[in-house]
Amino acid sequence: MIKWCLSNCLLVIISFLVLADPMIALSREDTAYISLKRVGVSRHQADAYVVKKDECLFNIVRKKYAVSKREVYRILELVKHFNPQLKDLNVIYPGQELLLPKKRSSETVSTTGAANQVSGVLPDEKRGGIILKYVVKRGDNVSGIIHKKFNVSPWKIYRMLERVRHLNPKIRNLDRIYPGQTLLLPRTAHDEEPVPDGQREMEQDVITIPEYKILPVISHIAGRMYGMIITDGSYCIPVPPSGEVKIDCSRVPVIEINDGNTILLDLSSRIPVELKRVIESTWENYRVVSVKKRERISSILERIINVTGVYNIKDVSQYREIGDTPSTKIFVEWLVSKKSQFEGAGSYAFNFVSEPSRLLPSPVRVYADKNGLEIIEIMDGLGIAEDGEKYQPCAMQALDSRDGVSLADSLLKMLGYSPVKDSEANILSGEGLNLSIKVDLLLNIGGKRVIITSSRISEQILNILRKRGDTVISISGEKNKREIIENIMSAMNIPCLNDNFKFLLSGHNGKESGDISLSALRLGDDEILYLVDYDIDDGIYGLLNKEWKVTLVRY
Repeated sequence: MIKWCLSNCLLVIISFLVLADPMIALSREDTAYISLKRVGVSRHQADAYVVKKDECLFNIVRKKYAVSKREVYRILELVKHFNPQLKDLNVIYPGQELLLPKKRSSETVSTTGAANQVSGVLPDEKRGGIILKYVVKRGDNVSGIIHKKFNVSPWKIYRMLERVRHLNPKIRNLDRIYPGQTLLLPRTAHDEEPVPDGQREMEQDVITIPEYKILPVISHIAGRMYGMIITDGSYCIPVPPSGEVKIDCSRVPVIEINDGNTILLDLSSRIPVELKRVIESTWENYRVVSVKKRERISSILERIINVTGVYNIKDVSQYREIGDTPSTKIFVEWLVSKKSQFEGAGSYAFNFVSEPSRLLPSPVRVYADKNGLEIIEIMDGLGIAEDGEKYQPCAMQALDSRDGVSLADSLLKMLGYSPVKDSEANILSGEGLNLSIKVDLLLNIGGKRVIITSSRISEQILNILRKRGDTVISISGEKNKREIIENIMSAMNIPCLNDNFKFLLSGHNGKESGDISLSALRLGDDEILYLVDYDIDDGIYGLLNKEWKVTLVRY
């Protein structure tokens, strides 16, 4: 009841300020986009429930929300304000329709409550919100709390003291705090501070986008989080006991995140601090994000994602491996992932680029998406952008590798030779003596024979063949495919190198944004072929073929 009384008092104060203070009241030429009314409770935050036989309100609430007895009484206070027609909460009848508050994840009993108490953070900490509650312990002082909790430098402690003072207006002297007292602290040390120039290596180029492009970018990011952004019509937020905040979504867009918080995006930073506190203290699943003048788009997105309640965002600024056929490395600036308590995949990344030539090649982005990491790129002056270069997917040629003979035959034909299968290779002739052996493949090059056989040949015959200038290549069953290819290339005096070849994406766009790593046999000097024993993504092959003239063959 005290909480609702405080809310009512704040509503009265805000209403007075809106009427009396021209700095808070909107000018006549601006359409009012926030209004506070004393009205009946909206159904926006309520579910209709029809009472069944032998039900009582206490059990209905306890069953619906699965909360403790203490929490049931808190919810019953909301039910009372949602249903002013109820004179007595103990008197309901079958068939009666009631309005019950929508079930929120924050009403679920937290298994980490005990751990939070140990760390000094209350169980009802506003996760993902703009503030934390901290319980003062014996020997604490505000500077020490800030240093211990945020691990910031001394000059930052002074700046944060101002923010703590602003969050705790009832504490007149921050030097006088006592054990058991509750302090409101910022969620992070940098949540409302501009990022110093040069703090992040990848932010040396300041990325800005026009105001009219900001909402499409935010809408894209919200969609990636299975949410939506509302930019027209009115959005009503009940403020018990019988108040309502009405938002004009054309001026303050509303972002609804699936399974997460609802975010009011104040693009002009004109929602009064008092109103912001009323909304966030009344509804734990509402957050207000006020965009500052000339605030970087990276900062705006970081703050929005941080308050979703579902996703984490981290400035990783590092290379990440994606896929293994081939292994591809991409530089990632920001990584967004679902919190551990939420099911389902949700990881994606976004980078900021200063010009079109620095965009990732589209096949790399598609390949990353296939391997579970969507890359969103935001370009200076434009917003969401993609590489416009066209790449044709390529399909690999394949050697016949059913057995060693088939592999050797198809390899030689691919190189432009014409081997003869199941041929007789003459060894000795004349003076009534004729000796020959049957070989799998026989090839004549410049008057010299290349004999390829899977059969075992005696050492005496091998010596005779070598004296004749013949080259004998054994492809017996114990040799693997790579050995067969390397032996043939050696016999044919064709360069062959087994290695891990890297193709820098910086070779594509002038920036070290990653590389494609190809484990292969490289054949030749002029007409180079890369032989691999695995399948390659068609899109990546198309990129390799167009940018680096790579021809791939599978063996």
